[in-house]
Amino acid sequence: MGRSVLPMDGWTTATPAQVLENHNLFRTPTMSEQQVNNRQDSVGETVPDSAVRTHTPSRGSTPVALADVLERTKRIGLLDDALVEIVLSVYISKELDRSNPLWMMLVGNPSSNKTQLVSLLSKARDTYMVDVLTTNPFISGLSKKEKPQDLLPLLNDKCFIVKDFTSFFGRSEETVKQLLSDLVSIYDGTFSKHSGARGTIRYESTFSHIGCITPMGLSMRQQYMNMVGARFLTIRVPELREEQRAQCFEIAWAPDFKTRVSDAAEAASALVTAICDGIRAYGVQLAPVPKAIQDDINLLAELVARARGEVRTRTQKFVNEEGEEISYQEIEDVQVEEPFRAMHQLKTLCCSLAILREKAEVTAEEVKTAKRIALSSMPVSRAEVLSAYRTESKMSAKEVSDVLDRNYKTMKRHLDQLLHLKVLRSVKDVDGKTTFYYPDPKFEKLILNDFVL
Repeated sequence: MGRSVLPMDGWTTATPAQVLENHNLFRTPTMSEQQVNNRQDSVGETVPDSAVRTHTPSRGSTPVALADVLERTKRIGLLDDALVEIVLSVYISKELDRSNPLWMMLVGNPSSNKTQLVSLLSKARDTYMVDVLTTNPFISGLSKKEKPQDLLPLLNDKCFIVKDFTSFFGRSEETVKQLLSDLVSIYDGTFSKHSGARGTIRYESTFSHIGCITPMGLSMRQQYMNMVGARFLTIRVPELREEQRAQCFEIAWAPDFKTRVSDAAEAASALVTAICDGIRAYGVQLAPVPKAIQDDINLLAELVARARGEVRTRTQKFVNEEGEEISYQEIEDVQVEEPFRAMHQLKTLCCSLAILREKAEVTAEEVKTAKRIALSSMPVSRAEVLSAYRTESKMSAKEVSDVLDRNYKTMKRHLDQLLHLKVLRSVKDVDGKTTFYYPDPKFEKLILNDFVL
């Protein structure tokens, strides 16, 4: 019996589980990829089973599954299953929504397994991985005589991975601003650049993207990223607990550690490659997202947009009754992006996670993972302030500084910014002097119950 194939712009006939079953998770097509793509161009065309039948090479008759991948990743010290699933889902997302590709920053301290995470995709067919970016990497200004090698056309339909954004973000402000400005246009799928040596060069290229960076590296350029309109979602790699660190030491000393790393990368890469092959050949049918989950994703998107908004301040001074000069920060301007880009990104993430987990619809489990990303996708300083509300629902700046053991003036500045971004609200104490801050009722549950740094 044949299977109906529709283009990816409309969800099609196979469930995620059927895609995986049909492709045995190690798909070796008996027809070329070009033939598959040609068949996808005809809406409603029937593809005979024999044309796409697959077999499982090297691992015998048992295909690898997500559970197999997670078992292998634990054996190399990747103890956070959700982080592994997020990385794999970013790769898968390149097949789902080309107008809103998933771009993810992995933020973690040095040697926190960021490279280990992205290297899981190193053997996937559509991975394009580099260690660092050079100046003007996407379209070179070199003359034709010098044989420029433009990066951008090589990334189309790929998952682009940069293992170290920190070193690039440490370059001059002008260089970093130029790169971020280029990325704004590149994200939208078309990018053109003019130089005297080459004239105008234009490329159409869409791709998913994962970058690795340290918290300090990101904080250096976070303000400008927010000003130009953030294209990246963010996930923080949490610090290990003592028992986890001891477990990782034991794993690192294993004599077969390099073999384990290679095995994990092979399994993860084979899984995502097979899923993407299945999507290209059959499409994926996901049930419509329930209204309650749509509302949850919309709320997350609005929190992301507001919490990473730009607040411009200037220093003002006055002399108090005791003759002391007091300085304070006055809000000059506030810029908040609309939440729709973040909504589409979080929707794509949830759909990719559901497909990875072999589900027929997006569930609360995928939204829970999306919450973790949404709460990470704001400046670290603001996220830290909001984390204080796990102890109390209404706090003064002094109480927040005590809970976090941070400077009072710094905490007051961040609280006032979150107030103007309408993430927090405030009320005066009965004495009329002390200001208490509390979450906007719209975001109350997210901040009080679900906030995880």
